[in-house]
Amino acid sequence: MKNLLIRTVTGLVFIAVVVGSMLCYEKSSVFFYLLFLFFTVVGTYELVRMARNVGLEGNLPMALLLSMTFFSIFQVMVALPGLWETYVLAAGCVVLLLLGVVLLVVELFRGHANPIGNVSLSLLPMLWVAVPFSVIGLLLGCQQVAVALSIFIIIWLGDTLAYCSGRLFGKHKLFERISPKKTIEGFVISLCLTVAISVSFYWIPFFHGVFSSPWHWTGFAFVVVLFATLGDLVESLFKRSCSVKDSGSILPGHGGVLDRFDSALLAIPVAAIYWLACVLLG
Repeated sequence: MKNLLIRTVTGLVFIAVVVGSMLCYEKSSVFFYLLFLFFTVVGTYELVRMARNVGLEGNLPMALLLSMTFFSIFQVMVALPGLWETYVLAAGCVVLLLLGVVLLVVELFRGHANPIGNVSLSLLPMLWVAVPFSVIGLLLGCQQVAVALSIFIIIWLGDTLAYCSGRLFGKHKLFERISPKKTIEGFVISLCLTVAISVSFYWIPFFHGVFSSPWHWTGFAFVVVLFATLGDLVESLFKRSCSVKDSGSILPGHGGVLDRFDSALLAIPVAAIYWLACVLLG
Protein backbone atom coordinates (compact mmCIF):
# COMPACT_ATOMS: atom_id res chain seq x y z
CA MET A 1 0.00 0.00 0.00
CA LYS A 2 2.83 2.37 0.89
CA ASN A 3 4.60 1.63 -2.40
CA LEU A 4 1.39 2.28 -4.33
CA LEU A 5 0.96 5.64 -2.57
CA ILE A 6 4.56 6.65 -3.31
CA ARG A 7 4.20 5.59 -6.94
CA THR A 8 0.93 7.51 -7.32
CA VAL A 9 2.24 10.71 -5.75
CA THR A 10 5.47 10.58 -7.79
CA GLY A 11 3.50 9.96 -10.98
CA LEU A 12 1.14 12.86 -10.37
CA VAL A 13 3.97 15.26 -9.55
CA PHE A 14 5.89 14.10 -12.62
CA ILE A 15 2.90 14.63 -14.90
CA ALA A 16 2.17 18.05 -13.40
CA VAL A 17 5.77 19.21 -13.88
CA VAL A 18 6.06 17.93 -17.46
CA VAL A 19 2.67 19.30 -18.53
CA GLY A 20 3.33 22.59 -16.75
CA SER A 21 6.65 23.05 -18.55
CA MET A 22 4.89 22.66 -21.90
CA LEU A 23 1.91 24.87 -21.10
CA CYS A 24 4.24 27.64 -19.87
CA TYR A 25 6.54 27.41 -22.88
CA GLU A 26 5.07 30.36 -24.79
CA LYS A 27 5.61 32.67 -21.80
CA SER A 28 9.05 31.31 -20.97
CA SER A 29 10.91 28.36 -22.43
CA VAL A 30 13.55 28.38 -19.68
CA PHE A 31 11.67 25.99 -17.38
CA PHE A 32 11.12 23.47 -20.17
CA TYR A 33 14.73 23.75 -21.28
CA LEU A 34 16.18 23.22 -17.80
CA LEU A 35 13.75 20.41 -16.98
CA PHE A 36 14.36 18.40 -20.14
CA LEU A 37 18.08 19.15 -20.09
CA PHE A 38 18.03 17.57 -16.64
CA PHE A 39 16.14 14.56 -18.02
CA THR A 40 18.69 14.33 -20.84
CA VAL A 41 21.62 14.34 -18.43
CA VAL A 42 20.09 11.79 -16.07
CA GLY A 43 18.91 9.53 -18.91
CA THR A 44 22.39 9.59 -20.45
CA TYR A 45 24.01 8.76 -17.12
CA GLU A 46 21.56 5.90 -16.49
CA LEU A 47 22.19 4.31 -19.88
CA VAL A 48 26.00 4.50 -19.68
CA ARG A 49 26.05 3.27 -16.09
CA MET A 50 23.63 0.43 -16.84
CA ALA A 51 25.80 -0.87 -19.69
CA ARG A 52 28.77 -1.33 -17.35
CA ASN A 53 27.08 -4.54 -16.21
CA VAL A 54 27.86 -6.07 -19.59
CA GLY A 55 31.44 -4.83 -19.79
CA LEU A 56 30.88 -1.68 -21.86
CA GLU A 57 32.77 1.41 -20.69
CA GLY A 58 31.12 4.30 -22.46
CA ASN A 59 32.81 7.66 -22.26
CA LEU A 60 30.37 9.34 -19.88
CA PRO A 61 31.72 12.92 -20.16
CA MET A 62 31.63 12.76 -23.96
CA ALA A 63 28.20 11.12 -23.95
CA LEU A 64 26.89 13.93 -21.73
CA LEU A 65 28.49 16.60 -23.92
CA LEU A 66 27.00 15.11 -27.09
CA SER A 67 23.50 14.74 -25.62
CA MET A 68 23.45 18.15 -23.95
CA THR A 69 24.83 19.88 -27.04
CA PHE A 70 22.33 18.22 -29.38
CA PHE A 71 19.39 19.12 -27.14
CA SER A 72 20.62 22.68 -26.58
CA ILE A 73 21.20 23.37 -30.29
CA PHE A 74 17.54 22.93 -31.16
CA GLN A 75 16.26 24.82 -28.13
CA VAL A 76 18.46 27.82 -28.97
CA MET A 77 17.61 27.53 -32.67
CA VAL A 78 13.84 27.81 -32.22
CA ALA A 79 14.28 30.74 -29.82
CA LEU A 80 16.13 32.87 -32.38
CA PRO A 81 14.55 34.71 -35.32
CA GLY A 82 15.27 34.59 -39.03
CA LEU A 83 18.68 33.58 -40.33
CA TRP A 84 20.03 33.12 -36.83
CA GLU A 85 18.28 29.73 -36.80
CA THR A 86 20.38 28.64 -39.76
CA TYR A 87 23.58 29.95 -38.21
CA VAL A 88 22.93 28.14 -34.93
CA LEU A 89 22.08 24.90 -36.73
CA ALA A 90 25.24 25.10 -38.87
CA ALA A 91 27.44 25.93 -35.87
CA GLY A 92 25.80 23.16 -33.87
CA CYS A 93 26.47 20.57 -36.56
CA VAL A 94 30.13 21.62 -36.63
CA VAL A 95 30.36 21.28 -32.84
CA LEU A 96 28.73 17.85 -32.91
CA LEU A 97 31.11 16.67 -35.64
CA LEU A 98 34.12 17.91 -33.64
CA LEU A 99 32.83 16.18 -30.52
CA GLY A 100 32.47 12.98 -32.54
CA VAL A 101 36.08 13.26 -33.68
CA VAL A 102 37.23 13.92 -30.10
CA LEU A 103 35.26 10.89 -28.92
CA LEU A 104 37.08 8.63 -31.38
CA VAL A 105 40.51 10.08 -30.61
CA VAL A 106 40.00 9.84 -26.85
CA GLU A 107 39.02 6.19 -27.20
CA LEU A 108 42.50 5.53 -28.59
CA PHE A 109 44.02 6.41 -25.23
CA ARG A 110 41.43 4.95 -22.85
CA GLY A 111 42.76 1.42 -23.14
CA HIS A 112 39.40 -0.29 -22.56
CA ALA A 113 38.27 -3.48 -24.22
CA ASN A 114 35.61 -3.34 -26.96
CA PRO A 115 36.25 0.21 -28.25
CA ILE A 116 33.54 -0.11 -30.91
CA GLY A 117 30.98 -0.95 -28.25
CA ASN A 118 32.21 1.88 -26.04
CA VAL A 119 31.97 4.49 -28.81
CA SER A 120 28.55 3.21 -29.87
CA LEU A 121 27.32 3.41 -26.28
CA SER A 122 28.62 6.98 -25.99
CA LEU A 123 26.61 7.99 -29.08
CA LEU A 124 23.41 6.10 -28.21
CA PRO A 125 22.08 8.53 -25.55
CA MET A 126 22.19 11.37 -28.06
CA LEU A 127 20.09 9.37 -30.53
CA TRP A 128 17.79 7.62 -28.08
CA VAL A 129 17.31 10.32 -25.42
CA ALA A 130 18.31 13.77 -26.73
CA VAL A 131 16.58 13.43 -30.13
CA PRO A 132 13.05 12.76 -28.78
CA PHE A 133 13.34 15.53 -26.19
CA SER A 134 14.61 17.89 -28.90
CA VAL A 135 11.61 17.04 -31.08
CA ILE A 136 9.26 18.02 -28.24
CA GLY A 137 11.17 21.30 -27.94
CA LEU A 138 10.87 21.89 -31.68
CA LEU A 139 7.10 21.33 -31.57
CA LEU A 140 6.76 23.76 -28.67
CA GLY A 141 9.02 26.27 -30.40
CA CYS A 142 6.80 26.10 -33.47
CA GLN A 143 3.78 26.88 -31.25
CA GLN A 144 2.46 23.33 -31.42
CA VAL A 145 1.83 22.86 -27.71
CA ALA A 146 -1.33 20.87 -28.42
CA VAL A 147 0.59 18.39 -30.60
CA ALA A 148 3.33 17.89 -28.01
CA LEU A 149 0.86 17.52 -25.17
CA SER A 150 -1.39 15.13 -27.10
CA ILE A 151 1.53 12.74 -27.61
CA PHE A 152 2.08 12.44 -23.87
CA ILE A 153 -1.65 12.21 -23.10
CA ILE A 154 -2.09 9.35 -25.55
CA ILE A 155 1.00 7.56 -24.21
CA TRP A 156 -0.14 7.87 -20.59
CA LEU A 157 -3.69 6.87 -21.49
CA GLY A 158 -2.46 3.87 -23.47
CA ASP A 159 -0.12 2.74 -20.68
CA THR A 160 -2.88 2.95 -18.09
CA LEU A 161 -5.40 1.08 -20.22
CA ALA A 162 -2.84 -1.59 -21.15
CA TYR A 163 -2.01 -2.18 -17.48
CA CYS A 164 -5.65 -2.38 -16.36
CA SER A 165 -6.89 -4.50 -19.26
CA GLY A 166 -3.86 -6.76 -19.01
CA ARG A 167 -4.53 -7.40 -15.33
CA LEU A 168 -8.20 -8.12 -16.00
CA PHE A 169 -8.14 -10.01 -19.29
CA GLY A 170 -4.52 -10.85 -20.09
CA LYS A 171 -3.76 -14.50 -20.87
CA HIS A 172 -1.39 -14.57 -23.83
CA LYS A 173 2.08 -13.05 -23.56
CA LEU A 174 2.91 -10.25 -26.00
CA PHE A 175 6.71 -10.59 -25.88
CA GLU A 176 7.54 -12.99 -23.07
CA ARG A 177 11.27 -13.10 -23.82
CA ILE A 178 11.56 -9.37 -23.12
CA SER A 179 8.60 -8.39 -20.93
CA PRO A 180 6.73 -11.30 -19.31
CA LYS A 181 3.98 -9.08 -17.85
CA LYS A 182 2.77 -7.60 -21.13
CA THR A 183 -0.12 -9.42 -22.79
CA ILE A 184 -1.66 -9.43 -26.25
CA GLU A 185 -5.09 -8.76 -24.75
CA GLY A 186 -3.80 -5.74 -22.82
CA PHE A 187 -2.13 -4.30 -25.90
CA VAL A 188 -5.11 -4.82 -28.23
CA ILE A 189 -7.69 -3.47 -25.78
CA SER A 190 -5.48 -0.50 -24.96
CA LEU A 191 -4.91 0.23 -28.65
CA CYS A 192 -8.60 0.11 -29.53
CA LEU A 193 -9.80 2.15 -26.55
CA THR A 194 -7.03 4.75 -26.83
CA VAL A 195 -7.69 5.26 -30.54
CA ALA A 196 -11.43 5.56 -29.89
CA ILE A 197 -10.94 8.11 -27.11
CA SER A 198 -8.33 10.08 -29.06
CA VAL A 199 -10.75 10.69 -31.92
CA SER A 200 -12.74 12.91 -29.53
CA PHE A 201 -9.74 15.30 -29.38
CA TYR A 202 -10.87 16.62 -32.76
CA TRP A 203 -13.84 18.33 -31.07
CA ILE A 204 -11.96 19.61 -28.00
CA PRO A 205 -11.15 23.34 -28.42
CA PHE A 206 -7.60 23.05 -27.03
CA PHE A 207 -6.68 20.57 -29.78
CA HIS A 208 -8.51 22.41 -32.56
CA GLY A 209 -6.34 22.72 -35.64
CA VAL A 210 -3.91 19.92 -34.81
CA PHE A 211 -5.50 17.74 -37.50
CA SER A 212 -8.04 18.58 -40.18
CA SER A 213 -9.94 15.30 -39.82
CA PRO A 214 -10.95 12.85 -37.05
CA TRP A 215 -9.37 10.13 -39.19
CA HIS A 216 -5.99 11.80 -38.75
CA TRP A 217 -6.44 11.51 -35.00
CA THR A 218 -7.19 7.81 -35.48
CA GLY A 219 -3.92 7.25 -37.30
CA PHE A 220 -2.03 9.47 -34.88
CA ALA A 221 -3.22 7.55 -31.81
CA PHE A 222 -2.51 4.22 -33.52
CA VAL A 223 1.06 5.29 -34.31
CA VAL A 224 1.67 6.66 -30.81
CA VAL A 225 0.36 3.57 -28.99
CA LEU A 226 2.18 1.17 -31.32
CA PHE A 227 5.56 2.86 -31.03
CA ALA A 228 5.08 3.59 -27.33
CA THR A 229 4.70 -0.16 -26.80
CA LEU A 230 7.78 -0.84 -28.92
CA GLY A 231 9.70 1.82 -26.99
CA ASP A 232 8.76 0.17 -23.71
CA LEU A 233 9.96 -3.18 -25.06
CA VAL A 234 13.25 -1.68 -26.28
CA GLU A 235 14.03 -0.31 -22.84
CA SER A 236 13.06 -3.65 -21.29
CA LEU A 237 15.44 -5.32 -23.75
CA PHE A 238 18.29 -3.04 -22.67
CA LYS A 239 17.58 -3.57 -18.97
CA ARG A 240 17.26 -7.32 -19.32
CA SER A 241 20.53 -7.52 -21.27
CA CYS A 242 22.21 -5.50 -18.50
CA SER A 243 20.56 -7.56 -15.71
CA VAL A 244 18.92 -4.58 -13.99
CA LYS A 245 15.32 -4.10 -12.85
CA ASP A 246 15.24 -0.31 -13.14
CA SER A 247 17.42 2.14 -15.04
CA GLY A 248 17.78 4.26 -11.90
CA SER A 249 16.11 5.34 -8.68
CA ILE A 250 15.65 9.09 -9.05
CA LEU A 251 11.83 8.79 -9.26
CA PRO A 252 10.49 6.96 -6.17
CA GLY A 253 8.22 4.10 -7.17
CA HIS A 254 8.99 4.53 -10.87
CA GLY A 255 12.74 3.93 -11.13
CA GLY A 256 14.78 6.18 -13.36
CA VAL A 257 14.21 8.73 -16.10
CA LEU A 258 14.49 6.06 -18.79
CA ASP A 259 11.87 3.97 -16.99
CA ARG A 260 9.45 6.90 -17.00
CA PHE A 261 10.09 8.00 -20.59
CA ASP A 262 10.68 4.56 -22.17
CA SER A 263 7.41 4.61 -24.12
CA ALA A 264 7.92 8.17 -25.30
CA LEU A 265 11.45 7.81 -26.67
CA LEU A 266 10.34 5.99 -29.82
CA ALA A 267 6.81 7.38 -30.03
CA ILE A 268 7.74 11.09 -30.06
CA PRO A 269 9.81 11.19 -33.30
CA VAL A 270 7.41 8.94 -35.22
CA ALA A 271 4.36 10.87 -33.99
CA ALA A 272 5.98 14.17 -35.01
CA ILE A 273 6.71 12.81 -38.49
CA TYR A 274 3.09 11.63 -38.80
CA TRP A 275 1.78 15.05 -37.75
CA LEU A 276 4.10 16.84 -40.19
CA ALA A 277 3.04 14.51 -43.02
CA CYS A 278 -0.63 15.26 -42.32
CA VAL A 279 0.07 19.01 -42.33
CA LEU A 280 2.04 18.90 -45.58
CA LEU A 281 -0.24 16.45 -47.41
CA GLY A 282 -3.49 17.67 -45.96
